[in-house]
Amino acid sequence: MEMPLKTKILEPQNINEATIITILDNGALEHYDNGGLYVTTYPINFWLGLDEKRKLLVIYTYWDIVHDVDELQILRFVNQANTQKIMLQFSYNAKLGRFYGHYTHPYNVGLLPPHVLTLCQKFSSIFEDVLHEGIADGVLQELPEGTDDDANEASSDGASDSTVH
Repeated sequence: MEMPLKTKILEPQNINEATIITILDNGALEHYDNGGLYVTTYPINFWLGLDEKRKLLVIYTYWDIVHDVDELQILRFVNQANTQKIMLQFSYNAKLGRFYGHYTHPYNVGLLPPHVLTLCQKFSSIFEDVLHEGIADGVLQELPEGTDDDANEASSDGASDSTVH
């Protein structure tokens, strides 16, 4: 006998920003509007949004690179991260001097709220691992000292030096 799901699948046509906010609220994940839905519960903060046209849940964040790092060194690091880590796709924006992590999850057949919460946790955890590797390799900036929830809330743009983004 097949066991029914304990969580109802959210239909694609019912998924919008309000739905995602409800999932985050029900999962006790702290978030606020920072040019998009910005999740601050985990060690690495990130934006979570929807591409409603393509029916994709989009999670992304960035970290500043070391200012004088050789571009070839950062590109090698990006390639290494992309081959060694699952789920996230990493990139480098030379103009902004940032290392990015992206993840997209299709919801064209619906979403399970617990799965969204798991994706958030995994995203932050994987990016944090790569961040520590990048710091050790000398390509990503050190973690700011004294990062805590008060510093995150005090930041008006979410990308200040005191914010772990």
